Amino acid sequence: MSYGSLSAFGDTWCRYSPDTETLEAAHDLVDQYLVFAEEAQVGNDIIDEIELPVPKPVLIKSFGLVIAAEHRPQIRTLLIKAGMTLAQYRDDVGPRIRLKPTTPHGRPRAARSREYERRLEKKLVAAAAERINLGAFYRRAFTEAIH
Repeated sequence: MSYGSLSAFGDTWCRYSPDTETLEAAHDLVDQYLVFAEEAQVGNDIIDEIELPVPKPVLIKSFGLVIAAEHRPQIRTLLIKAGMTLAQYRDDVGPRIRLKPTTPHGRPRAARSREYERRLEKKLVAAAAERINLGAFYRRAFTEAIH
């Protein structure tokens, strides 16, 4: 998914003030996601995006609209942080990939196939790249909204 252009998410972007109904719908979707994410206890796990209550692009756009409309810096920061967790939802993951931090001395590695290790590395790299893109996208949304 590319975030290079804000117009990729349609005409209801920040260049004009979205109507109340559109903004309320975006707030509702963001609220729905926040409740879902809390119940799902996402943590650092990589999860199949089919698990999301709403399609991922719709949630990304909704977060962008809500972030652009938010004037309180603390709330905006929390929204950006929550919106960036969408990067952990990847296409075609299958069962949840649980990632747990290790102690400084590490834990004995569980035996995993090379295919599993390659798949995990690919998903982690994609999630990291998308987090960067989402962060830039949400900052741009806010910046364009205040100008």
